[in-house]
Amino acid sequence: MPAREDPQRHEILEEWYRAHADRVMGYLLHRTDRETAQDILSETFLLAWRKQRSVPDDALPWLLAAARRLLANRVRSDLRRQALAQRMAAVMERAPHEVFEDRIGDRERVFRVLMSLSEGDREVLLLTGWYDLSAQQAAGALGCSRAAYALRLHRARKRFRAALEQRAASFPTHDSEVHA
Repeated sequence: MPAREDPQRHEILEEWYRAHADRVMGYLLHRTDRETAQDILSETFLLAWRKQRSVPDDALPWLLAAARRLLANRVRSDLRRQALAQRMAAVMERAPHEVFEDRIGDRERVFRVLMSLSEGDREVLLLTGWYDLSAQQAAGALGCSRAAYALRLHRARKRFRAALEQRAASFPTHDSEVHA
């Protein structure tokens, strides 16, 4: 049975919002565009709601610090997304379009095989292959040693390769069907 919400918590948050939202928004508008500032403002007060017990009586400095950290996280996330888009664009420029058009079926097959793996195998493979984490970073994300991560990655790659080969044998590609 969920705990009942304390009405006083709502009042405190509303008081903080009335007293400080304009100043936090002004702070954010000096650093980013209006849409992002509004998003970060909402996230800031959501964080204040969640961490209400750790917010000091003078909430404004805490709110500004939280807004600054949330905005920095958003900027880092946007930069990572842009870097990924640039890497993908560079790959697209280096390869002929026909290669990618011919590989749509391959991508679907790879996706299906990836989804057929266990959650643990998928996570290990994606941390390195999709999120581009180093072995040390991935081990930290999984809460294991680097050696344990390397072993898990090796085993996951073997299972992935075997599943991919099994699927290729079970479902021939379009080209092999045409030539058969």
